[in-house]
Amino acid sequence: MNVLIISLKLGEHSGANTLSRSVIDGLRAQGVAVSVCAEVAGEVPFPVTTLESVSGRSTILAFLRNMMKVRRAVKNVQAVHAMDGWPYAIYGWWAVLGTSKRLFISGVGTYSVAPFYIFGQRWLTRRAFARAANVFCISDYTKEQIAKAGVSEKKLLTVLMGNSPLPEISADEREAFSKKYAIDSSRHPIVLTVGAIKTRKGQLETFKAVEILKKKYPSILYIAVGSTRNAYAEQMKSYAAERGLSAHLRVVSDADERALAYFYSTCTVFALNSFTDETYHHFEGFGLVIVEGYQFGKPAVGSRGCGIESAIQDGKTGLLTEQQSPADIAEKIQTILDSYDVYSKNASALYPSFTWPKTTATYKSYYFAK
Repeated sequence: MNVLIISLKLGEHSGANTLSRSVIDGLRAQGVAVSVCAEVAGEVPFPVTTLESVSGRSTILAFLRNMMKVRRAVKNVQAVHAMDGWPYAIYGWWAVLGTSKRLFISGVGTYSVAPFYIFGQRWLTRRAFARAANVFCISDYTKEQIAKAGVSEKKLLTVLMGNSPLPEISADEREAFSKKYAIDSSRHPIVLTVGAIKTRKGQLETFKAVEILKKKYPSILYIAVGSTRNAYAEQMKSYAAERGLSAHLRVVSDADERALAYFYSTCTVFALNSFTDETYHHFEGFGLVIVEGYQFGKPAVGSRGCGIESAIQDGKTGLLTEQQSPADIAEKIQTILDSYDVYSKNASALYPSFTWPKTTATYKSYYFAK
């Protein structure tokens, strides 16, 4: 059994990287021989045929060079799995073109849908998805959006992501992180968001919900953990300063795996209030960080109308909110706080159902189906 994984960027901390790395590791653990073509950022502990980033002036040349690389890499495999739509599915289509090898695509989110509507990407994307034996969608919402783009529903499957447990941290580590990030244990409640700090993730709307709740909870704290590669984080800080709320906001951009475990274990409620840009087909594909919170028994509030609906059992492990509505977010957080033990218990109970062995076993069963 030999599979070529054409992957998103490896070696950085992101949901996309977690998906690719976990699938590669999971398949190998189940006896599948895996070859990898991927963009690489940082160290990767296995051989990789390195793909070039298709951005900047060299986009077309890099794209063509990558097409040649995957074509050579496919010679000794039986199946190809592209871990997202653009451009990875296109590489996969080219790799199997004119052969009997099977192609599979992961429908992840924005870049598995938006290319269907972009001139210059549309034709290639349609060809790739038409050639695929199956498309593994990480949420029901993603599945619905890919179907709307014209892909046959017969080949679309919802296969939820697994989760890799974060480490347990010691009391000494907890104390050290509390000092480093200036988080007093008396703060309550603590609302946490993990993920790139940018407009579409809705951290500012979540903070505005925290502002509403401050009337009842004077010591409430909002922690936003993630990369700050744009001006959005500064916009949040400016808003907090203008409203006299700086003491109620922490923006953290340097959290490693152990620090993440600290933040999840310290928070009261997890929040991911992303919004969908219907014009450009940008949306939250699933929200794996919600499941990470379940490991620590943390209920979640998250947006309707996107892949988050597959991560939250509404009314059990958390509550779904209207998009871009601080008032509704605040109301849902309050509802969870009013029955916290029940929501927390349900979150802990659901967590074991998200496993990478379960996810990769499903992939494997389709790769080699007769």
